[in-house]
Amino acid sequence: MRKIILILIGLLLTIDLSAQSNRKVIKLTGTISDKYPIVMTLTIENESVLGFYYYEKYKTKILLEGQLIDNELTLKESPDYESEFKTGFIGEITDSIFIGKWVDKTKAKTLKCELVIQSDKQIKLTKDISRIEGTYESLFNSEKYMGSIDLKNIDGELFCFEISNGTESGCIGFLKGLVELKDLRNGIFSTELCEKLEFNLLDNELVVKESNCDFHGMRCPFEGKYKKNE
Repeated sequence: MRKIILILIGLLLTIDLSAQSNRKVIKLTGTISDKYPIVMTLTIENESVLGFYYYEKYKTKILLEGQLIDNELTLKESPDYESEFKTGFIGEITDSIFIGKWVDKTKAKTLKCELVIQSDKQIKLTKDISRIEGTYESLFNSEKYMGSIDLKNIDGELFCFEISNGTESGCIGFLKGLVELKDLRNGIFSTELCEKLEFNLLDNELVVKESNCDFHGMRCPFEGKYKKNE
């Protein structure tokens, strides 16, 4: 019996380590069109890619989401609820370099892009990060209302959030973005169309407060309390 227990423990540890080793973070630098310096950070887990980039001149982080299949990398910039690729990066990535193009289909614009990988490391999630990542359901969910928030860590205290809700009457809301959770507790998201979304984490509960956010209908605001699914 003791031998069987030890074998089961060994299998559980192996599965856990294997799951942890599937995620890695790479950091890249280079240019778009040989004249716009950018910095990019990508978290890769199996075929899924999540990250951000910013222009050295402006430093504003832009969310990226996509896939890595074989060596072909596709990254959608500022992804929304539609699956169609509109703006972002397409190209081939190796152990040392990304060579491809930045595309804006809405403006029929294509610029070459070449980035060098500055670091490439496997990461092991801390207990705190694992505790935060996941889906949070609104405490007001019912047959007439559904709301949820997904949190996924990118690097350090930076997370991607996806918040969506809807009512029986047809009011819907959706927003995906980046938020830095200071001390893995509090963070603020702000854009031109959303003055402020304030995130506050306490144990398994996420509290959201908002000011002038235009990504939902009048009757389905994002503000409220959300409980993490166990």
